[in-house]
Amino acid sequence: MEEEATDPLAAGLLHDIVLELEADLTSRAEIEAQRIITRDCALEPAVIQFHGRKVACLVRSLSEDGATLDAISPRNIPDRFTLALPLEGTTHRCRLVWRREMEIGVAFQRNELSLM
Repeated sequence: MEEEATDPLAAGLLHDIVLELEADLTSRAEIEAQRIITRDCALEPAVIQFHGRKVACLVRSLSEDGATLDAISPRNIPDRFTLALPLEGTTHRCRLVWRREMEIGVAFQRNELSLM
């Protein structure tokens, strides 16, 4: 049987395209898996602390970088506060990122995780 002749340049380009697509798929799968691991739908009680006041809230979702919190009156919560998570025994210094009717999104301030 006669061997099929293939243009070496075309074969090389095709090989590069396949490798790039495989890398892209692997990267996307890893990112999605990491997002699922780090973003935990928590529904655990917490306490927002600021200026000597304490406001009960519910952690809707939690990640390494921040959380979504349900609060009865989020308009009265300042842009920076401490979030206590009694079930985990930790507190986080927080910066308000967004605010909605009964919900707020916060980012945890790096290197400021502490035990209760």
